[in-house]
Amino acid sequence: MKKILSSLFIIAITTQLSAQKIIPIEFNGKKYEVLDMIPKGKVMWGGNSEEIPGDAAKSESNGSANTAAIVTVVGDNTKNGLEGKPYAAKLCKETKAGGKEDWYLPSKDESDAIYAFKDKFAVEERGTIWTSTEASGTTAVTKYWYTGAFYNVQKTDSYHFVCIRKVD
Repeated sequence: MKKILSSLFIIAITTQLSAQKIIPIEFNGKKYEVLDMIPKGKVMWGGNSEEIPGDAAKSESNGSANTAAIVTVVGDNTKNGLEGKPYAAKLCKETKAGGKEDWYLPSKDESDAIYAFKDKFAVEERGTIWTSTEASGTTAVTKYWYTGAFYNVQKTDSYHFVCIRKVD
């Protein structure tokens, strides 16, 4: 009996550790749910020198459209020696957290909404999160958690990320 209880305890801990936290926020009259992916660790933005055609991922306000464009172009992330490494936009697009399938990597503006509630996220004080906003063929925009400033960094660098969805 003791062995069975020990096994159940281990299963419960594992389930708790892998649970994803969904945080409801409201910013400037818009309602969102934010999926805290910080415990998943740092990942790349996606791609390597692959500019998304036609400025399709350069929107500062439409993370959903940016995410769709990124995943369409980058696909399985196997070009230029990346060997299928996981990347933020695809991880958001493929998640089904909370039974929802419309998660995406937030745009630059949407990351401002998340930053307004930064105390709810376990990003290290001087940490950085990805946005879905592309800056160039090799860089994308990140949000610096300490000051709220934006920086353009290499798409192959590794940073934390969160996913977001609009709530009607």
